[in-house]
Amino acid sequence: MTTRSRCRLQLIEIQKRIVEKLQDEIRASLKKPGKELLRYHHEYEAEFSNFLRCSTMNELIVAASKAEIIYNGDYHTMAQAQRIPLRILRALVEKRSKITLALETVHIEHQKILDRFMRDEISEQQFLEAIDYNKTWGFPWENYRDLFIFAKDNSIRVVGMNSEDNRGRGALRRRDRQAAEVIASEYINDRDRLVYVFDGDLHVAPSHLPREVDEKLARHGLKARSLIIYQNNENIYWELARRGLEQETDVVVIDENKFCVITTPPVIKFQSFLNWIENTRELASPYPKSWGPEWTGNCDLYAQILDLVRIITEFLGIDVAGLDDFTVYSTADLDFLDDLRDNYKLTLSEIRTIAEHIGNNESYFIEKANIIYIANLSINHAAEEATHFIHKTCAGARRENLSRVEDFYCRVMREALGFFGSKIVNHKRKSPKLEDFTHIRRKYSTKPPEKIEDLKIIGHFARRHKQLEQTYLQTGKMWRTGGEMYELPLRLHIGLTHALGYMLGNEMFEALIAGYMNKRFIKDLFFKNFSDLEESLGTYLSLVERLCPIETTSGGNKG
Repeated sequence: MTTRSRCRLQLIEIQKRIVEKLQDEIRASLKKPGKELLRYHHEYEAEFSNFLRCSTMNELIVAASKAEIIYNGDYHTMAQAQRIPLRILRALVEKRSKITLALETVHIEHQKILDRFMRDEISEQQFLEAIDYNKTWGFPWENYRDLFIFAKDNSIRVVGMNSEDNRGRGALRRRDRQAAEVIASEYINDRDRLVYVFDGDLHVAPSHLPREVDEKLARHGLKARSLIIYQNNENIYWELARRGLEQETDVVVIDENKFCVITTPPVIKFQSFLNWIENTRELASPYPKSWGPEWTGNCDLYAQILDLVRIITEFLGIDVAGLDDFTVYSTADLDFLDDLRDNYKLTLSEIRTIAEHIGNNESYFIEKANIIYIANLSINHAAEEATHFIHKTCAGARRENLSRVEDFYCRVMREALGFFGSKIVNHKRKSPKLEDFTHIRRKYSTKPPEKIEDLKIIGHFARRHKQLEQTYLQTGKMWRTGGEMYELPLRLHIGLTHALGYMLGNEMFEALIAGYMNKRFIKDLFFKNFSDLEESLGTYLSLVERLCPIETTSGGNKG
């Protein structure tokens, strides 16, 4: 086995562990699944024990153009999933004159309101209010909106197929039966019409919604040519990645009349669910490199990060050369570690540090190579790493071989600037507070046990640091910068410096908005390197004095 393949397999294993943790968090955030949901999930997963061969989007379009009913699976929280049917429909309108788009997004009972919206008799806002979109569906409207607009522009009939019958034993089956009535009716009423069904990924497995439709059609002596399009199954992705084919393969054939589109890594898929829970906006997902501009448009990660860089620098009035001189990698790039070693000459120790960040599912700015690594498509995280790049461009790279204490306060100050920059993009972003670490199990109830234990340790030292700050403010005496707090394992060292930096960055932003700190002062901070302890700790203490009044109780700080 070559070193390159070992590195690739190492990164695959890291991502698998991250996905397992994300799935644990998702399960913890949901109600305990019932027997029917578990059976649905098991029957869905059974579809992906293997696949026949790699395919292409062109082959998929040809197969779709010959079908009479198409079932396209949806992962509701991931914007990429809603773009796939739109791109397939763009090709199909050239081949099929009559198309019905059946959507889980709208309930059957709201069909008359939907018809009025499609005829432009009511506005978009009136439509959303009339169907109570946030309550009856709730997933980001902007991700589904283009499907409705495209259908309007291309005379595609749109029907709702969702229903309220979602409680009690057999709820999933009843919902599929009601959706099947809509689909079968569309097909029976016009045999020349293609019915394109966009439903949750569990529903489109053959033994679920497709079987219900087949049974209803059989009662009329009919059988439709059907096609199933799955999306982004992780088992298929891991196998393609193992073979080194994940970048060049965008479609696989599962079985006869079954395809799976592969457009994004499993990490992005499952992280999107947690981002949705936290109401966090996301960047557009990276597309397979085999897709040309006619499919992707201008939504590559580099262009999106560059937009964030421009927003932040324009706000602060920073105008220096090199603000476009960076490279972006994401979880879709499984040759990432190899590229670092081969093309950027990073040492094994440096690569191990980067792997630690990747293993913790953290976005990361690698200043030695001007690389922004995006682990999570959250706008907050992307803006934070864009800010780190801006700071490095203004102040230069860190000095090498920093002591543990120098590294500690350098990281704290850089994290403070990073969080501040992310607040420019999203002023609603929340910073951790000391009390969050007091009630960890309640605040972070979905976190796995090992993460909870880490947060307990981080919280202990964050409170200790704030106590030292209060003593300093009261007496003017500096504490001893040594001991256990500065010698923590790397993951805890990173976690603690993040926590202290985030809290400071949040206070800086609030001070700016309140008018007792000006942009010029903050802009000047971007030109400080923070490699020297006098500069990093000195700046930190001056900001503490400026922002934090003396507390009368232990452990408090102004948030």
